[in-house]
Amino acid sequence: MADIFIEREHTLGLDRALDQVEALAYLLVEELDARCAWDGNRLDFERPGASGCVEVTETLLILEVSLGFLLKPFKDRIEQSITEKLDGLVPCLPSV
Repeated sequence: MADIFIEREHTLGLDRALDQVEALAYLLVEELDARCAWDGNRLDFERPGASGCVEVTETLLILEVSLGFLLKPFKDRIEQSITEKLDGLVPCLPSV
């Protein structure tokens, strides 16, 4: 089970949302030295101490992150940082 789970609706459409998640992948690689790989409409990422994926549909973005033992105490701070980056890249509507 993921330590961080974020599900949001968006209004970008599939192609534009995928482009924005590609920008997120670039940030993951540059800032966190993560390895990223696409599997269809899902971006898988991994770095020491954390792994996860972002799934994109026409109207939905689902992000899951599993944290290693050493990063678990920083879960809230990591989740806040991820949320801020997502807000900047993929304007989303909070799910109800």
